[in-house]
Amino acid sequence: MSKLVTIYGGSGFVGRYIAYRMARAGWRVRVAVRHPNEALFVRTYGVVGQVEPILCNVRDDGSVR
Repeated sequence: MSKLVTIYGGSGFVGRYIAYRMARAGWRVRVAVRHPNEALFVRTYGVVGQVEPILCNVRDDGSVR
């Protein structure tokens, strides 16, 4: 079973490179972003289902959990 990591801001300039490297290292990656539909490009960083953009508002505790 692969490890799971959540990257906040993973569609930004630095975050996208971190997400890419983690996926290439075999991790399952959740990319927490404000607008998942604008971050669909991160799915191409790994195999199907390995990298997923998810909705998250860091100002909302429930969203972060």
